[in-house]
Amino acid sequence: RPPRSTLFPYTTLFRSAALKLSERRVVARLPIRVMVEYQAIEDFLIDYTANVSLGGIFIQTAEPMAVGTTFKLRLSIPTRQRPIDTVGVVRWTVPPEESGPLIPGMGVQFDELNPTDLRAVHRLLAAWEGDALPE
Repeated sequence: RPPRSTLFPYTTLFRSAALKLSERRVVARLPIRVMVEYQAIEDFLIDYTANVSLGGIFIQTAEPMAVGTTFKLRLSIPTRQRPIDTVGVVRWTVPPEESGPLIPGMGVQFDELNPTDLRAVHRLLAAWEGDALPE
C-alpha cells in the first residue's frame, strides 16, 4: 500500500470530481420552443427558447448577455393566456463563434418565479411529456 502522502492528490481529485457531480443539474431540460421577450441593455428583444426546465431556460440568440447578468423576461406559454413575467440570471453562454454543433445562446436561471408561474412551467413540461396536471 502506498504511503498516505502519495494518495493525497488522488483523494483530493476524487472528492473534487464528486463535488462537481453533485452540483450538476437534477431537473431535466426538455426541447420546448416558446417565445421569450427580454431587455438587453437598451434593446427590447424577442427570441425563442431551445429548451425549458423548472429551473430556467436556454434562449437561442446570436448575442448572449454576459454571465451573471440579471434581467427581466417574459415567457409566452401557448396554453396560458397570461405570460410569465419574471427575472432571470445568465448562468452560462454559448457564443456563436464557439458554438460549433451547439446552438448559440445563453442558459438562464429563473430568479423570481412565483408559485403560480412555477406551476405553469411544470404544466408545460408535463404536457410535453404527455402527462396532464390538474389546474
